Amino acid sequence: MHKWQNSTDIAQGLAIVLIVVIVLVLSFIILVRENIQRMSRAKLEEEKLNLEHQQKLLETNIMVQEQERTRIAADIHDILIGKLTVLKIKNEIAYDQQEIDDLLKESISIARRFSHDLSLPMLKYTDLEQLIADLVVSWRLLFKINYKSDIRSTIVLSDNVKVQLTRILQELITNMVKHAGATTVQIHLRHTDRYLFLYVKEDGKGFDVVNQNKGLGLKNIEFRIKLINGTHKLKSKIGKGTSYLFAINNSDFNKL
Repeated sequence: MHKWQNSTDIAQGLAIVLIVVIVLVLSFIILVRENIQRMSRAKLEEEKLNLEHQQKLLETNIMVQEQERTRIAADIHDILIGKLTVLKIKNEIAYDQQEIDDLLKESISIARRFSHDLSLPMLKYTDLEQLIADLVVSWRLLFKINYKSDIRSTIVLSDNVKVQLTRILQELITNMVKHAGATTVQIHLRHTDRYLFLYVKEDGKGFDVVNQNKGLGLKNIEFRIKLINGTHKLKSKIGKGTSYLFAINNSDFNKL
């Protein structure tokens, strides 16, 4: 009788252990399932936010492009045509060789700037270092520009990288003219076997990076650097100017 009771107790113990194991296994499965579902929901939410962000960037880029076309058209009408009209009048009424030469020089510089704004010349056959050098020439009438390049790599940049970085620099300079009130601009391009860096610093009035909303110009810059898998940092202090640092990993170049 005692042995039979022991057998019953053992069976009951095993049953209890089995039930506990089953409960633990089921609990573990439920927890794992809930965790997977939570991760899936989080991933879907992240993808949704990223999609919405990309959509907003795309919409911003379209708006900026339209705004840029309008600006260029207005500048051609107000600035270039205005200077050429003055040049014509000076030539007809009060001929002064030096003054006419100065007006011609300014008009050529302005026309060159518009040309760069609309289309980058000989893109496939011109490296980024030279594209930037050509770009800053037309802005030297407005700023004191200190441009340095440090090229330590033979890696060939794609047309997309050259276009986006040049457009970013154009956008920065346009912002300086419209908002910053800068007089001096530093531009440093560095290309090593690991990274490509573009550093831009101006001595304008600066702004509050934390509390000031991004304008279309800054949003367009953010959009362009994302197109080439780059990163950027912005530092600004009221009364102390603004600096920008853009970086691209060379390992990403074959994807661009």
